Amino acid sequence: MTGEDIERTIAFILEQQAQASAFNAQTQSTMAQLTERLDRLTERTDRNAEGITALLAIAEMHEREITENREAQSRTDERLNALINTVERYISEGRNGKT
Repeated sequence: MTGEDIERTIAFILEQQAQASAFNAQTQSTMAQLTERLDRLTERTDRNAEGITALLAIAEMHEREITENREAQSRTDERLNALINTVERYISEGRNGKT
């Protein structure tokens, strides 16, 4: 190998090293950006999970209220039916079956 060949080889190695360093720097920059985006997405996901948990709690409260309202409506219907039966009986007995 001549001195010129050695110089070209050294120049080639240095160029490759410079390119590898540039690629490494770009890769690190990209990784930093991705890490930042992942952190933001994680925060959003956590907030969404908290919101969903809160909505679920509200939905469960409404479900209980609806159940309680149905039960109250059922009791009201039973009492109203008893009143209707009493009035119908009173009317029919008061007339002694007369129309």
